[in-house]
Amino acid sequence: MRRINIPTRLKGHVLTIILCSGIISIGLYISFLAAIVRAKIIDIDNVHKQLELQSEAQLDHPRVLPKIAEQRRLNHRPDFRCLSWAANQVGSGWKPEDDHSVFFIDYYIPPDRKAIICTTPALATAITAVEKPLLYEIYPTDYGLHIRIIIGVSEAVEPCKRLTGNVNCTNSLLSQQAVVKYEP
Repeated sequence: MRRINIPTRLKGHVLTIILCSGIISIGLYISFLAAIVRAKIIDIDNVHKQLELQSEAQLDHPRVLPKIAEQRRLNHRPDFRCLSWAANQVGSGWKPEDDHSVFFIDYYIPPDRKAIICTTPALATAITAVEKPLLYEIYPTDYGLHIRIIIGVSEAVEPCKRLTGNVNCTNSLLSQQAVVKYEP
């Protein structure tokens, strides 16, 4: 078996390239895949009060589900609860809205648990750069709360479809950009 000899003067460059590649990889992982930025703490008591008021107001229409839709500016602080608390993703996908589509991520929160919405640094930066609030909806279920985070990235659909031939090519990346965590 032959051994590859790297000249002594290149050994330092190879080590530098490997270290830089590792640092860049870790940076990209943290930016695009690690939801560590606290976006919003959900006040569960207030949510239950609002949903109860809506239910009482809609007694004449029993099929209409109460819903809370909120748009909030992001809070740009890392929060270690985003790493340690549990999450239960129910689904994700695209839904038509007016003349475009928006991407949504659905989560389930057990009853009477504290909840927090966490985002990746990339999403937090993008939302702040375009000065848009984070949009989420809360629905009651028989066993807790259903929280839907809406990410309006309809601009990414057409280039993705042209590039890969598949409209859903961004789904795996988008579904990791925001997460609803709850206290275990």
